[in-house]
Amino acid sequence: MKNGIKILLGGVLLFGIITLATTSLDYDADGADRYGFPLNFYTKVTGYNEITMEGGTSIEFDTLNFICDLAVASLLSWLMLLAYKKLRRRKTLKSENQVRS
Repeated sequence: MKNGIKILLGGVLLFGIITLATTSLDYDADGADRYGFPLNFYTKVTGYNEITMEGGTSIEFDTLNFICDLAVASLLSWLMLLAYKKLRRRKTLKSENQVRS
């Protein structure tokens, strides 16, 4: 159970870091903000028409892409936890062998 909580919390934390690190912010004038890696789950597009002097905004949120991004982050978190445990176990075995020598 503890590993499940570590994987879930690590996945959410990793999801946040990856999302912020890969965010594409081109919102200044006519552009789009895109959030999500490897799949974009949130996009905000703005534009301005000089003829009509009107601006517009379009927002898209894709729930499936959001869930996939969370799943990828959780998988990476799980793999990192496995690698950490393996390295820690190897270090412990190495130090025990040195004590016996």
